[in-house]
Amino acid sequence: MASDKLDKVALLADSRERQSAGQFKEKQQSLQSQQAQLQQLLQFKQEYETRLGDYSEKSIPARQLQDYRLFLGKLNQAIEQQQGIVSEAVLHVDDARQHWQDQAVHKSAMGQLLDKREHERQCAFERAEQLEADEKVLAKRVRDNS
Repeated sequence: MASDKLDKVALLADSRERQSAGQFKEKQQSLQSQQAQLQQLLQFKQEYETRLGDYSEKSIPARQLQDYRLFLGKLNQAIEQQQGIVSEAVLHVDDARQHWQDQAVHKSAMGQLLDKREHERQCAFERAEQLEADEKVLAKRVRDNS
């Protein structure tokens, strides 16, 4: 009865470990996606700054220059916001990694407990077999001496 409960707990630990590993993988993929978006924004900003530099060497209407600067300001805000999202995603990945590691430790402990229990069963079985063999030898000696 206790054996069945222990087996169920070990299965649950295995399931939880696999689930947390999956969540960790999802968080990593989300982080990579957010980082890629940030890189796109940074590249876009660099392209616009280059264009702005090219335009400053030429004469462009003040209104167009103002629009470029306004756009770059909004782009900088978007970059700051995306950097915050990436920072938060990093924290989520760290939390998911820690949870996965905790679950893996628990699963490992359950596996060791089950291995120990199986070893004890095997030892008990071997002792019982040895006892039975000893009793047979003793019974034969008693019969032979009679």
